[in-house]
Amino acid sequence: MLDTNAIERMVREQIEQTVTQQVSSAIEAPGWAESLEQRILEYVQSRVMAKFSNAQALPEIEQTVKHSVQELFRLGQIPGIAQYVDPVQIRQAMDSAIEQVITSTLQDLTTDPAWLAKIEQQINQTMTERVVCALGQLDLGTIIQARADEHMARFRQDILTKFASTGIDDRATACQLTVMDDCVVIENQLTVKDINIVNAAVMQDLVVRGTVNIDSTSWQQLARGIADDTLQRLSVDWKETLVTQVAEHIRQAGIEFDRVTVGGEALLKDHVLSRTITDSSLQKVGVLRDLQVKGETHLNNTVSVMNRRLGINTATPEMALSVWDEEVSVIIGKHKAKQAYIGTSRDSGVAIGVNRVPHIEIDTDGLTTIKKLRVGLHKISHDSQVPGWSGTRGDLVFNTSPGPDRVFAWVCLGAHKWQTLKSA
Repeated sequence: MLDTNAIERMVREQIEQTVTQQVSSAIEAPGWAESLEQRILEYVQSRVMAKFSNAQALPEIEQTVKHSVQELFRLGQIPGIAQYVDPVQIRQAMDSAIEQVITSTLQDLTTDPAWLAKIEQQINQTMTERVVCALGQLDLGTIIQARADEHMARFRQDILTKFASTGIDDRATACQLTVMDDCVVIENQLTVKDINIVNAAVMQDLVVRGTVNIDSTSWQQLARGIADDTLQRLSVDWKETLVTQVAEHIRQAGIEFDRVTVGGEALLKDHVLSRTITDSSLQKVGVLRDLQVKGETHLNNTVSVMNRRLGINTATPEMALSVWDEEVSVIIGKHKAKQAYIGTSRDSGVAIGVNRVPHIEIDTDGLTTIKKLRVGLHKISHDSQVPGWSGTRGDLVFNTSPGPDRVFAWVCLGAHKWQTLKSA
């Protein structure tokens, strides 16, 4: 329903606003004010002229009157204006103008979708507030609950007393069927003409009192499953029994390998293993009288034989023989045509000695140091003074601290006799 008071108030506000605008426009219009001013001026002038018809200063009086009238209009003080303005005519004119404005405004508003939507929104808001206010004073929960309980009680009574169905014949005197979210419980025996189980069926006991269709896929799968399981169990049991019997027979009677053949040849004949056995995973053997190996050979992560080269502590020998001891590598092999090489293959020197004491040393620059040297029968050594030990005739000792005496060496003349050698 429309709120007539709201509509009346809104129309009154629109009329008051329109009338104020019309009157302000009429008063502010220059033509209307000038016309009224002219009529007043003519009337005053005629009265003044009638009264001062014989005066000499008539132009000055007219000018003064004109100025006074304009000043009165400016100040809004026009005494006696009521006798020149008819309020009835003004009211009639305003009523006519207001009526026209109201009619035009209502005509425009009734066709304006925005205004109609605004009115509808205000009506809905007002009705909603009044309905909510009225409902807030009512206890709807109690009323709805009472009506629901009343109808549910009547519905239960009708179900218990008037329930009937073409597909259900209820003759039970107690609960026989219980329906739950995860299962349906049947208290006693279930009798059906045909049953179709979509998913798996869990049964404690299965009793078939009639025939079973052996042509069905389910029966064939069941039969194959039973046969495969039985065969598997029999195979396992048979293998275990056979292995036990064979092991026991071997333990008691042994094996005659002369009668065992592989590839048509005896597996073992005259203590010789058949040549057809080419692969083996032996991890331990006794003393070998003969061993031939063709291909790469690696022994205990230490010795490697490959490509006619032997490596010790290396799997990549660089010459015929390559021996690694931590960061030092010693190699022996061919250096060039008809020349062998014994030395190192890395940036390291070589020392040759006895009893783990080096006596000949070659550094990385090739400098060779010999601590004791004998060429043929004669020893060659160094000392800073005349040797005091017994030598062999011809032994030579070089002076390590030569001086102004020009002695550079001593030669042995036999036993403890040493001849001084001086430079020329």
